[in-house]
Amino acid sequence: MTKAILHIDGDAFFASCEQARNPFLKGKPVITGKERGIASSMSYEAKRKGVTRGMRLFEILRVCPDAVILSSDYEMYSMISQRFMTIVRRYTSTVEEYGIDECFADITGMDKPFGMSYEAIGRKIQEELYSELGCSFSVGLAATKVLAKVGSKWEKPNGFTLIEHHTAPRFLGELPIENVWGIGGQTAGCL
Repeated sequence: MTKAILHIDGDAFFASCEQARNPFLKGKPVITGKERGIASSMSYEAKRKGVTRGMRLFEILRVCPDAVILSSDYEMYSMISQRFMTIVRRYTSTVEEYGIDECFADITGMDKPFGMSYEAIGRKIQEELYSELGCSFSVGLAATKVLAKVGSKWEKPNGFTLIEHHTAPRFLGELPIENVWGIGGQTAGCL
């Protein structure tokens, strides 16, 4: 790869932070957003039961009676986000924070100093994030930010997707155009 860009994306980040803080919640359908009366984040267990972002609390309890509904703790999420970025910066100083739960990291040229492949670096970061934070992250590795972001969304949760130049057409060919980062509804209609 001429360039090596990682996109690292927290899986159900707020709910995952709550599960990391309280191991009793692991494996349970956890929803945050009680203070707003709607789901702002939900664990994969809740998603599998039909809970979606923005769903009202009474609707959540109808589709998922065993839901654990919590108020959002943005201070804690912010602290975990800072730790997340610190872990990524162990491997490169070229980090673009793209939100509280995601970032791009340019690891081009870091294979030599670390003595491992770009894929091994990405997997090491993913492993350290889970072991130190207790939250899973999905990672995409590609030569561009767009393809890295496609990769991180490809296999969630806790996925790792490498998109090399020769495999990019296959990934993009299977992806609806409106799901490509940077293409909105109007542009998708034109395309």
